[in-house]
Amino acid sequence: MPRYVELMHNENTSIVIPTYVERDNIRGLLEQIHRSMEPLGCAFEIIFVDDDGPNETWNVASQYADRYPVRVIRRQGERGLAAAVLRGIRAAKYDMIVVMNADLGHAPENAPELISRVENGADIAIGSRCATPGASDRPSFLQQITRKGADLFVRTLFRGVRDVTDVQAGFFAFRKDVVTRANLNPVGDNILLEILVQGNYDSVSEVKYDAGKRDASEREGRANIKAYDLRHLSSLFWRSGEFHRFLKFCAVGAVGAVLNLVVLYSLTELGMFYLLSGFIAIEAAVLSNFFLNRAWTFRDTGTKGLRSVLTALYRDHAVRFVGIVLDLVILGLLTSVFGLYYLTSQVIGIAVAMLWNYGGNQWWTWEHNL
Repeated sequence: MPRYVELMHNENTSIVIPTYVERDNIRGLLEQIHRSMEPLGCAFEIIFVDDDGPNETWNVASQYADRYPVRVIRRQGERGLAAAVLRGIRAAKYDMIVVMNADLGHAPENAPELISRVENGADIAIGSRCATPGASDRPSFLQQITRKGADLFVRTLFRGVRDVTDVQAGFFAFRKDVVTRANLNPVGDNILLEILVQGNYDSVSEVKYDAGKRDASEREGRANIKAYDLRHLSSLFWRSGEFHRFLKFCAVGAVGAVLNLVVLYSLTELGMFYLLSGFIAIEAAVLSNFFLNRAWTFRDTGTKGLRSVLTALYRDHAVRFVGIVLDLVILGLLTSVFGLYYLTSQVIGIAVAMLWNYGGNQWWTWEHNL
């Protein structure tokens, strides 16, 4: 039995669909949406936001307005899937929003389940792709590694999205109040990441579906390995405040470096063996970094209580120990094997260690307090 019978309120829904050259899919898409939504007994509208593609998708969609609740927004001189979706969201007349593509890679019969998840308490419901592409569509090992590395990078930058398995999904539902006060300014295609980082919400629910069974599986498979837009990531990194967190982390690290040198010099000049004074200097810097980061950089994690502080302190030491090892390995490798000047090697080693330390703090040191 279809899962949509679980709906509590049967809310009126606006379905936002960005298009460019999708005229051949419009008829089949509308038929499937109608079959999926009509049993809910609620009003719905289908908003096509077209970027004025060469095959006049907007014109074809408009011809179905007498048979289906279709609205068409034709954007001229504008481009970008994410911006088109945002235009449709703002034009929607209903509070419940469903976003999907027009290529049939997103099964309309899954839309009621997304709506149900929102009506039953989720702030955002995401149709997460779990397709296994065919042999001809399967990404190469390098593509898979690149995709996983990019996903890890994004989850490191934005702490709030790390539990979402498909942050590039284009099929999701939410209520308008999630984005009403959000500072949305998307670039490229990834509107979901923009909403997840900037939106006002508490809970996310994911509905797994096999995109590989759809007619447009080849296109969906390509979407699975598409790269993030670096312009969007940098803009979002700045607007979300995470860039300022990173600057704080760097400033704290600079304070720790100065403290390290001061303690090393002072204790050695007082007659202590330089290796012992060096060890004490390193520990003083690590403790300084930890407590400054707790009070300033990661203050929003709310680390309280002796047990939580000690756990975070242990984790911070573990992260920074690996950072020290990385620094030394890079110093030796670049200098001895590749012949770089040792100070140049050290600068690179420090940079890599700093990024490691930041990622470790983001992912692990303070994670148990989220």
